[in-house]
Amino acid sequence: MASYPSQLALELQRHFPGHAITVLNRGVNGEEVPDMLKRFDSAVIAAKPDLLLWQLGTNSLIRDHAMNDRGPSIREGVDRARAIGADVVLIDPQFAPKVIVKPLAGQMIDFIAATAKREDVALFRRFEVMKEWTEVEHLPFNSFVIADGLHMNDWGYACMAKGLGMAIAEAAQRPIVSAKAAPMQSWDYAD
Repeated sequence: MASYPSQLALELQRHFPGHAITVLNRGVNGEEVPDMLKRFDSAVIAAKPDLLLWQLGTNSLIRDHAMNDRGPSIREGVDRARAIGADVVLIDPQFAPKVIVKPLAGQMIDFIAATAKREDVALFRRFEVMKEWTEVEHLPFNSFVIADGLHMNDWGYACMAKGLGMAIAEAAQRPIVSAKAAPMQSWDYAD
């Protein structure tokens, strides 16, 4: 199986030719936000990333753990990343059989979106992208999810890498806009 990080690295190299791009996977299967924070400094901050892609919420959701108390922990992770100059993108859970059967799935997606907005970080809406594959493009789950009903297959990861790569490239080319006020113009009026 082609790993998602390797596919994302190829996609970013395509968008940024001539730039050295390294994609490191610091995720650990089964971890929730508090687990991630315990090793955040050694696993993430020590690598001094320019961009942190933080996938969160799926493990809490499939274990029926609430996320509404995780806001301060997510803020702590975002603050640590910002302290070293890294940009942050939150990635919400996948639209997959083991996720969508959970009664709190919608609330989880909304919570992560609200957290991204409150923390003023980008959000990659993986859930909505994958939902569109099923509901609009009428792809069966086995087209993009492996037999465990949770993890994506090579095609799914390739599509996610492509979409995320395009979003990163577009954001990198966006002009920086400042909220500075323009100097007041003076007008001379002659009678």
